[in-house]
Amino acid sequence: MREAPILVVGAGPAGASAAATIAEAGLPVLLIEQRDQFGGAIHRQPAAGNDSHVWRPARHRRNWAGLMVRLQACAGRIETRTETIFLGVDSEGHFLFDDRRAACVFARRPRAAIIAVGAVEAIRPFPGWERPGVMSAGGAQVLLKETGRPPEGPILVAGSGALLPALAAQLAKAGNPPVAVLERGRPWNAPAALGRLALSWGPMSEAAAYATTLATSRVPYRCGAIVTQAEPDGDGLKVGIRVGDQRQVLRVRHLLIHDGIEPNRTGIPLPDPDAAVPVLLAGDGREALGADAAILDGRRAATQVLARLGQATPRAWSDERGLIRARGFQAALTRALHSEPVVPAPETLICRCEGRSYAELAALAQDASAREIRLMGRFGLGACQGRFCGPMIAALRGQPLPAAIPPRWPLRPVSVAALARLTTDETE
Repeated sequence: MREAPILVVGAGPAGASAAATIAEAGLPVLLIEQRDQFGGAIHRQPAAGNDSHVWRPARHRRNWAGLMVRLQACAGRIETRTETIFLGVDSEGHFLFDDRRAACVFARRPRAAIIAVGAVEAIRPFPGWERPGVMSAGGAQVLLKETGRPPEGPILVAGSGALLPALAAQLAKAGNPPVAVLERGRPWNAPAALGRLALSWGPMSEAAAYATTLATSRVPYRCGAIVTQAEPDGDGLKVGIRVGDQRQVLRVRHLLIHDGIEPNRTGIPLPDPDAAVPVLLAGDGREALGADAAILDGRRAATQVLARLGQATPRAWSDERGLIRARGFQAALTRALHSEPVVPAPETLICRCEGRSYAELAALAQDASAREIRLMGRFGLGACQGRFCGPMIAALRGQPLPAAIPPRWPLRPVSVAALARLTTDETE
């Protein structure tokens, strides 16, 4: 009987950092990744057969290359399972996975688990956000990284957050600069926050590189600009925009929208470092602090696991200092880009899966429970199970959604044939 491994779910910056740290301490690791390659969203690798690499800042390339070197150096202690989906965990600490490559389900009971499954994108809904031609900026960025090709035709990037100029610069480098970048916030109204941001050399040098690319490509960056609606216009879109009291219409082929990210918590076990099988969260799935901080947070989670198992925990203090700096930067960025929420028009779609509108959400009692919102309002009952509309609903209600019922596993669809080939824990 071999030694039970430390489980790491997710092989982005946080998961790769956690796996490398634990393996370097001499313990076995089971590293699970749902894609066919490591990297997460920020380091998404080109799809098979595509050799095009989308431009990324040198700092991110160096950081990821360093993580890959560390993983390769201790590969003998890391069992990797790609194209494998996390399905759930029972009360005794047995984790269930669907290995899509082998077409079978397997269960493992690790000594401890680190969940590093990243974040999900959030948007502020407006009439027409669900139409063909409108997609999330994060989704568009993933497609760009996988294919190396930008969408064809005029592109408008809108919403709020640091992803907007980053994606716009990548689109410009790939040969199709957007017609404009529309930032909902007005950062010039928050000089103290801008002063705090200016002290962060790494992120601000990255922002300067994006700004230079946008200026060279003559892409306007407009603050205080809000998308009010998107309507079909031939094979494209007619997008309504409001800047203060002024209104404008832009005709584009694609509208890419983004309003920040939220930790991916749907169906994820609650962190419990003191359980029989300790569970910790890491990276943007715990706290959205960016790619640099995700590496530190993965190591933080790994050192906590090592300490729980009686191992040495080097550099914990320096990681925490780095996380504090990242937390301060993100707080300043949030203040700089703050904008007041806008109540959607009654016909605005909120739950795309079930076709439920804002009028139908507003008709529910303000103190409705998560169960009532789902069963009476039919919000979050579709394919995404509230992953996408949940943050929207929480923002519109002005408070987090009430605690949901325990998640129903499996978290993702799984074939009966794969379940029939279930293999149990090999360490017991």
